[in-house]
Amino acid sequence: MLRLALPVGILALAAAAGIGLQLPEAPDLPALVTVPGGSHAYRPSGEFRIGTRRVDAPLERREAAAFQIMQYQVTRQDYARCVADGDCPQAEATGEGGAASDADRNGDLPRTGVNWSDATAYAAWLSRRTGGSWRLPTDEEWLRAAAERGFDGALGAEGLDPSERWLASYRAEVERRGEADLVPHPRGHFGTNSLGLADAAGNVWEWTDSCDEKNQLSEDGRILATERFCGVRVAQGKHRAFIVDFVRDARSGGCAAGVPPDFLGFRLVRDAG
Repeated sequence: MLRLALPVGILALAAAAGIGLQLPEAPDLPALVTVPGGSHAYRPSGEFRIGTRRVDAPLERREAAAFQIMQYQVTRQDYARCVADGDCPQAEATGEGGAASDADRNGDLPRTGVNWSDATAYAAWLSRRTGGSWRLPTDEEWLRAAAERGFDGALGAEGLDPSERWLASYRAEVERRGEADLVPHPRGHFGTNSLGLADAAGNVWEWTDSCDEKNQLSEDGRILATERFCGVRVAQGKHRAFIVDFVRDARSGGCAAGVPPDFLGFRLVRDAG
């Protein structure tokens, strides 16, 4: 079957001429949550050092505008439409089990086994198909949307011994992550937060558009220099994870720092205009 995406004018001409055209099903617009604007506290992602001593990122007070984000993570059914259109690669099965469950058949399971490039390809496809502007959230936006379920990575373990710092970081991530949960759950399984955002900080970590950064601070906490490494992106969930951007299953490798996520998935922000 020839699958066409044609402008409205061409469709009108075809209809007037009595020509029938069968087009692929347009994606439904996803449910959205509005994150209010205003002042908020944010501790940037990345590594921060004063000299050779690694420290927590400085806590900043920022002003930001309201924005809209998908209430649910992109599902397998959502992503399959992009694959069918030839705009997204097939996702990898990452411990997702064998026989299809009712949730799987109904399209309610999150699409996992995707890397950062897969997620951005889906955003580009959804933008073309809906006429909107969709993208991955930044780390800061994700934390604002996650509200009380977000964790900015502060450890309070600042010392000269890097091994103590690493152990403190590891213990904090293990405590927040708990036991690995390697069973995919239907959307809504982990409930909603105070803003109505579903499944934040469940067992699916979500890709953001933020790059890994190395920052050098002055003794009074001012940023003196920053290096960005965009081959590694921030994935957000029960804790921040820094994942090589082509990795689809962090448990098999590619987690640049910290405890690897159970699954990797995503949700998107819709820009105004």
